[in-house]
Amino acid sequence: MKKLLLLSALLIFACSSDDNNDSNLNVNDNYFFEFELFDVINRVQGDYSSFLNSNLSLNQNRCLTGADLGGWNTVISIADISESNYISGQNFYFQFRIPDPQIGSNNNTDITILFGTYIEEQLDNFIYFSEIEGDVWGSDTNNKLTNITITDFGEVGSLSNDMQDFLPGNSFKATYEKMVYFASQNNHSNDIEFNIPTLMRFEINSIRGL
Repeated sequence: MKKLLLLSALLIFACSSDDNNDSNLNVNDNYFFEFELFDVINRVQGDYSSFLNSNLSLNQNRCLTGADLGGWNTVISIADISESNYISGQNFYFQFRIPDPQIGSNNNTDITILFGTYIEEQLDNFIYFSEIEGDVWGSDTNNKLTNITITDFGEVGSLSNDMQDFLPGNSFKATYEKMVYFASQNNHSNDIEFNIPTLMRFEINSIRGL
């Protein structure tokens, strides 16, 4: 019963990848993300079956992509460095939604959520960013990503005939790399500028959910 509950959840929100970024490998049974921010490279990767059998709790390292009424949501996080799928990095949580995903680089977010201990230490717990240097607090461009590249939509996975196993579909692939600018809480006002630069980069290789 527990396994079927996990399978049902992952039909809605599932993720996978290859172990070494080789696009010619069969990636159906593996997942990974790599997320770089403030010179920290955060990476999670592992076997899909192991991920499926683990607890779907808030303390799990996540690499999940799924569809909802507003678009496609992706969540990547490191919550437990003792998990077997942990490779490198520190605790963080990153979620973004692409309302109308398309093959190519013209993919923009309407919702972006970012927090984490090491990030907060850089910014006095005030995590707001912009792709535009000198952007002002409260602008529509705050916490938005543009030009995310999608190279493959993949195919949706399914349950096996005996309803005991999840059969991963082909991989959904997305990348992003751009200089972004953060603002410190010490400068919090209506006319502050976003002027703390850092490279934001991610590569996500995920199995599509529904």
